[in-house]
Amino acid sequence: VLWPHMMATTLIHAILFLWLLTPSGALRATVVGGSGFVGSRVCKILVGTGAQVTSLSKSGRVPKWASGEEWTQSVDWKCIDLLEADAAAIDSAMGAPDSIVSCLGVVDSSAEVLRRGNGIANVNAFASARRAGVKRSVYVSVASEVAACEDGWLPFAKEEFSAYFAGKAMAEEAAVAAVNDATRTCIIKPSFIYGGETFEVPLPGKFVAPRVSSDYGYFVEEILSLGPIQALADVMPGLVKVALRPPSSVEAVATACAFAASGELAKGQATRRAVGTLDGTAAIKAAAGEVPPSGISDGLERALDGIADLTQKLLDTIEAKIGGKK
Repeated sequence: VLWPHMMATTLIHAILFLWLLTPSGALRATVVGGSGFVGSRVCKILVGTGAQVTSLSKSGRVPKWASGEEWTQSVDWKCIDLLEADAAAIDSAMGAPDSIVSCLGVVDSSAEVLRRGNGIANVNAFASARRAGVKRSVYVSVASEVAACEDGWLPFAKEEFSAYFAGKAMAEEAAVAAVNDATRTCIIKPSFIYGGETFEVPLPGKFVAPRVSSDYGYFVEEILSLGPIQALADVMPGLVKVALRPPSSVEAVATACAFAASGELAKGQATRRAVGTLDGTAAIKAAAGEVPPSGISDGLERALDGIADLTQKLLDTIEAKIGGKK
């Protein structure tokens, strides 16, 4: 008579033990565009916080820059075409996340591809997250000062840029609708994102987002963050204003995304809650807990340090190439 009771008790204890070992309280986050430039960094940061991370992308693969890194084994890399898959398939891939972070963006020469890739694909993702009962919504869009240049951006590509900005606006609305709560939504709006080790330049027949390396981008950010340059930017029109704004590092953007997804306070000199709209580099850095230059001398010193580091790397590269030819 006692044996079945003892077996049942032992089984219950075993189940409770396993439950305690399972990170049931961990944040569940789905990163849309998780194989991309920004999204993959968001995945890495979230894994580091102990979150359960799912990546959705057309490739479903680990990005090349992270190949072989241990953290990638903790991400569920899923392949899904958000424009072609039906709602049931998207819901299956989405899972039941506490937070959704979309870093999905498309660059192309076709206005229709830009509208669908930046707009409809994100709308479908956020709609799925809403059906799953998501609690927090984060979307990487584009700085309002950049969007304000739509009419005077490039006259020969007006239709394409209009479609690009229209897609971004659609995605922003969908991100807000996913949770219908401004305190649980964060729209992150960088003007230009730099990072990594390579340069990417749009060329005829090669449509890519312009990109510069971490070393070069850091130097540009430090210089353009100086007070006098920003004061000048404030009074400049359109594209000149945008060109004088400091770019954002991919690490700052990804960190702001992760803070927003978890609802945590950023720590640093410019502490603020990562909700609402983070428009431009200064707001993004504040949410990420990064401290901007405190003055001209500080900014110049940091910029000169960046130049020195970049110069040394270039010299090392040249030396290595010369040595390899001997």
